[in-house]
Amino acid sequence: MAGNTTINGVQLEWFVQSGVRITAEAVLYVDPHLIRDGEKADLILITHDHFDHLDIASIEAVAKDDTVIVANACCVPRLQGRVAAKVVPIKEGETVREKGIDVRAVAGYNYIHPRGSNVGFMFTLGGQTIYHAGDTDHIPEMASLGSIDIALLPIGGTYTMDEREAAEALRVIQPKVVIPIHYGYGTGGDPEKFALLAGAAARVVILDEVRRAAA
Repeated sequence: MAGNTTINGVQLEWFVQSGVRITAEAVLYVDPHLIRDGEKADLILITHDHFDHLDIASIEAVAKDDTVIVANACCVPRLQGRVAAKVVPIKEGETVREKGIDVRAVAGYNYIHPRGSNVGFMFTLGGQTIYHAGDTDHIPEMASLGSIDIALLPIGGTYTMDEREAAEALRVIQPKVVIPIHYGYGTGGDPEKFALLAGAAARVVILDEVRRAAA
């Protein structure tokens, strides 16, 4: 396994939990955590306000003067006044256009993350439609997401769906490629088990976790 992969010209790197960097015509991070250096972001997306998803130090480490943060609206009070970057709030069902990229917030929830407190994101980068689910269970709204090239799905089971539930969601979402995230780091989850359960439903790409700071 490697810490990153390139799919049809789009590079994806997985950090810890749900933190990913996606690079094509722009550099986009979702939920950067435990990152203290790295390629600077054009756009940062924040799914919810838990410490391992809204990490001020990591946001500051990858932000530059013109970085834009698109954040679940409930996160905005914790960001304003603490980061220099422009902060744009978004709620489930809304779409904003920043840095030439349309970002849509979609439903993502479970008993730990009530509806509205977490969102997933859909956006197109490098000609690929990408879905980052955030911290969620398999929910009915996944059936109406539309065409997806690359899905990033949590499999940890402690705070999100587990491997079996994620494989069930995969069959509904029907992406071309799926990358498991949000496992290990005290949450459980086995990417090889997920790949076995996924079968031929999609190409499964398992990445090594890349940490840029001590836990």
